[in-house]
Amino acid sequence: MSGNQITYNSEKIAKKKVVFTNDTGSSLVLRGGYALCYDHSQTTIAQAYKVLRPATANLQYFAGVVTEEYDGKVVANGATLNIEIYIPTKYGQVVPVWISEDHSANVALLDITDGTFVLLEGSTVTVAKTVGEDNRGTTNGVTLARLYGISDPVA
Repeated sequence: MSGNQITYNSEKIAKKKVVFTNDTGSSLVLRGGYALCYDHSQTTIAQAYKVLRPATANLQYFAGVVTEEYDGKVVANGATLNIEIYIPTKYGQVVPVWISEDHSANVALLDITDGTFVLLEGSTVTVAKTVGEDNRGTTNGVTLARLYGISDPVA
C-alpha cells in the first residue's frame, strides 16, 4: 500500500478575484508572486476588491500575491486589470512569492514594504515565511513561501 504524496499545487489553494490599479507612475510588467495591498482609500464595498502596490498607507491591509496566470501582463500607468491573487490563510498556504535576496528554508520571515511589490526580509510588516532555500544573490525572482498574511508566522 502506497501513501499519498502531496506536492506543490496539488492541494486546493485559496484565491480571490480583484481589480489591480497601476499607481506606479509608469507602465509595468506584472509578475506572479508580486505582493499587493487593498486600496484602503476606498470607502465603499469596492475596497474589498481593489488592490495596489504596497504603500505606507495600506501596509496593514495586505491582500495577497499575484497568481502565475497573470505573470507578464503589461499594465499602463493609471490603468486597471482584473486579476486573481493568492490570499493569506489562517494556517498559511504555500505559494510562489517574488523576492530579491538569498533566503534559508523555513527561517526567513518575509515582509511587505512601502513602494515595492517584492517581499523583503526584516522590513516592516511580516506576511510570509520561506519554505525553500534560495541562493539568488540580489537577482529578483520567485520562491515558495507559506503565506500567512498579517499575523505572527512563527507561532
